Amino acid sequence: MDLIFHFVRSVDIGVYRFFNAYAGNWLLDHIAGFEEDNNLIKGGLFLAAYIYIWFRKGLEQERNRRTTIAIFTGTMVALAVCRAIADLAPFRVRPMFDPAIPHPAYAFSVLPNMESWSSFPSDTAAYFFALAIGLAHLLRRYTAPLMFYTAVWICVPRMFLGVHYLSDMIAGTFIGTTVVLASIRSEWLRSSVAGRVLGFMEAKPQLFYPAAFLVCFEMGALFDDIREAGHGLLHAVSRGFGGEHSIFALVAGGMLICALIAACVAARYLNWFAFARRTAATRLKGA
Repeated sequence: MDLIFHFVRSVDIGVYRFFNAYAGNWLLDHIAGFEEDNNLIKGGLFLAAYIYIWFRKGLEQERNRRTTIAIFTGTMVALAVCRAIADLAPFRVRPMFDPAIPHPAYAFSVLPNMESWSSFPSDTAAYFFALAIGLAHLLRRYTAPLMFYTAVWICVPRMFLGVHYLSDMIAGTFIGTTVVLASIRSEWLRSSVAGRVLGFMEAKPQLFYPAAFLVCFEMGALFDDIREAGHGLLHAVSRGFGGEHSIFALVAGGMLICALIAACVAARYLNWFAFARRTAATRLKGA
């Protein structure tokens, strides 16, 4: 086992040094930095494609909507799996913060805002490959461009900047791909869960679409607000709620929890499941 870990470590460092041989180039550094900071051409493009599929007319519209719901559910599960592994597994320092590895000088300053986040596995790779595999399932002719775009535009810059090792990206890709493929094949997600969501959409579109907008907004922004609040809350708990930042994180996390509880209460009040059953019964009668 130690031999395997040593081999993986040597490959990771070799790949990191290969990419970093080009660091310091003004153009490459700023392209990588632009990719990291700009969510519009990452999450924004993916979510725009899913919204197009959601509203595209055709005989397969309902099937595509059910599949989209399954894909989004699988993507959330993949992220949860990555976060659980990152929190429970031994902490892995990101290459950019590892003092044992020589680091090149970039054309811009790298902020230490992820120093306390474990490198393994890459939730970014899991997230975007889950979405890319889902889109490839719905738009099969674009499979190769989607895989190329996700691997080259999204994953390579993170290795170039030292945010992740190669093994982090491979593990995240495996988790995202495996979970979303299982979700697409899950009859329970495509029929039961998706049926309830679509029933709520048809019964209360004035509530469904604002909620869907908020979900898509956070997905497009890579859940930055929620992740920071949740991570800050965990940090506050581990430090005994000490310090101004911990108190702020506790308040933000508490507000997030209250919002989730309020959403659950509202869903119960609106009889979400009753709407779904009523809609399903209507469809059966029409058939």
